[in-house]
Amino acid sequence: MIGIGTNLVTCPLQPSLGCVYKLVEVNGSPCLKLTEDEEKMTIPGMKAIYRLYDAAGHPFMDLMALEEEPSPSAGQELGIRVLGQLGETTRVIPTTVEPLHRTYFRDGQVCEPLPSLPEVRTHAQASLNLLSPAHRRLHEPQPYPVAVTERLHRLFLELRQGSH
Repeated sequence: MIGIGTNLVTCPLQPSLGCVYKLVEVNGSPCLKLTEDEEKMTIPGMKAIYRLYDAAGHPFMDLMALEEEPSPSAGQELGIRVLGQLGETTRVIPTTVEPLHRTYFRDGQVCEPLPSLPEVRTHAQASLNLLSPAHRRLHEPQPYPVAVTERLHRLFLELRQGSH
């Protein structure tokens, strides 16, 4: 398979829209894009996304899990792998868990009412205000981690090893 880059098919002086489509599953089978650049690899499978909160009510991490995995629960210890540090397991205990994934379109049809622009703006501002000061500060902010479950990490490793 050959990938064609934006600069090959358009003149660099002309405006172009840089979009990326990440294929994660084909006919119910998870798949993986292999590349030397680890940041461009896909994370396979249909996923659910959760925001984990600490006792102070601040989100401290977003967690990707396979869609069929049970949802994490408040007070339950989780073994996770932080993206960028996949070699080591980290244990976390969220005080609150918020599911983030919402389906607004299915089979080309709106299946849930879309929020208005003011509602989206209010939600985005409220989410930013919940971040801890360490994540919000302008000078040397603490990076906000995104992690995967152990099960999703195992699937990633299996697909990567099976392709060699």
